[in-house]
Amino acid sequence: SEADLANNFALAAHNNADEFASIGSQLQATLHVDHVAVNATYPNKPPAYSVVVGQVHAYQVKDEEQIPGFGWGNEPLKISYKKWPNHEKGSVYWTYERNLATDDPNRTDISYPVWGSNWDDATDPGASGIALGEDFSYTVNIYKNVMHLVFTSPSHKTVHHQINLADNIDANGEKDTKDYLTAYAQEILYFKAGAYNQCSTKNVKLSFRYPACAGTGNWETDLANGDYTKVTFSNLVVSPSVPM
Repeated sequence: SEADLANNFALAAHNNADEFASIGSQLQATLHVDHVAVNATYPNKPPAYSVVVGQVHAYQVKDEEQIPGFGWGNEPLKISYKKWPNHEKGSVYWTYERNLATDDPNRTDISYPVWGSNWDDATDPGASGIALGEDFSYTVNIYKNVMHLVFTSPSHKTVHHQINLADNIDANGEKDTKDYLTAYAQEILYFKAGAYNQCSTKNVKLSFRYPACAGTGNWETDLANGDYTKVTFSNLVVSPSVPM
């Protein structure tokens, strides 16, 4: 609807890009992660012990037929922090989700490490990791069709990544033949930032998305058992995108 477009942004490749609030956009954040859930039935599933702290989300169409490349509500970006319970420090990484139907077996997240280990690597990140309570910053600058990511930390090297969200070339410059050909070109997009606990209690052994974590729903009990996540933001700004 017109109201939806006026409150969201699009890529330059969108057929109706001029009808949106903006073409591209920028999100800047500084934060630290205070706690991640410490229990999981399936600790080897990539989302275990992690929290999403920033996202680019596509709008899910509910009242009309979904067609390929439009309306699935997938996420071209999730920025995450993960710390295994036996490690002193955690890792920061980001994921790109192929823009495919929910029941498509190729709909999965492609992960790119920033600091520390990747999300499926149980290796202790050691000095390359980020500790709980340690500040770091990210900038998501979507200019025209390209998402530019910049990660900074007082104690780590600045990391730059980029990916074109309007084609099926991944962030390593390789063609992903399993992704939708024009990726998120025709999607309605918006930012999300916060603490999105990936510690789902749903018990699905064969799906990589559900670590089947503990949790009672009672805050005092879950706090005592470490079955929660907490993130503190000190800066959060949305602004127009800029050339890179």
